[in-house]
Amino acid sequence: MNCKEPIKHDYARGIDVSRWQGDIDWARVAAAGITHAIAKMTEGGTYTDPKFVDNFQGMRAAGLKGGVYHYFRALSSTPGQQLANIQARLAEVGFRVGEDILAIDVETQGNEGASADQMADALFELVTLIRESLLDGAYPYLYTSPSIWSNSVAWRKYDFSECPLWIAHWDAAQPRVPETWSNHGKRWQWWQHSSKGQVDGIQGAVDLDWVRR
Repeated sequence: MNCKEPIKHDYARGIDVSRWQGDIDWARVAAAGITHAIAKMTEGGTYTDPKFVDNFQGMRAAGLKGGVYHYFRALSSTPGQQLANIQARLAEVGFRVGEDILAIDVETQGNEGASADQMADALFELVTLIRESLLDGAYPYLYTSPSIWSNSVAWRKYDFSECPLWIAHWDAAQPRVPETWSNHGKRWQWWQHSSKGQVDGIQGAVDLDWVRR
């Protein structure tokens, strides 16, 4: 995305980034019309994205709103181990509860050996731990795609509908909202609509998001 792309409805423009985007010039990103960003922070119980601190501090200094995401692992780390990893990294950057977003990235890569029940069980435990230990009772965002959520997570076992939805549905006129949320009359809050964006200040492709204001 660049500043010439028309605004879709009244959504704000966002991106999500990780080490794969390299060194980012956040002042140029902001000047290009990006107002929101989410940076990868952690994965499983031990991994930290090497660009996390630079990205989080850079986007905050440039005035962008947003937060961080944790890549969920259903089997290789326990929910408690993942909570400890998340908690330690949040403390490094002065994460602001109630203002910054904390999202859990739910995908199948790295979780190939997990059953749908195991995915749901570990995810629900992690969501509960994060609510109680980190977010003062608030729910973390959940990032997922319609197909992964429907086919790889036993979502009917628990009520995940209170978690704000960050949906990944590329190249669609509108994203498909999974039943977990649509059955409760809820919509997406972030929509990752492309993985091939071009933004000033970033070398190469970057994920693009629409954000409800």
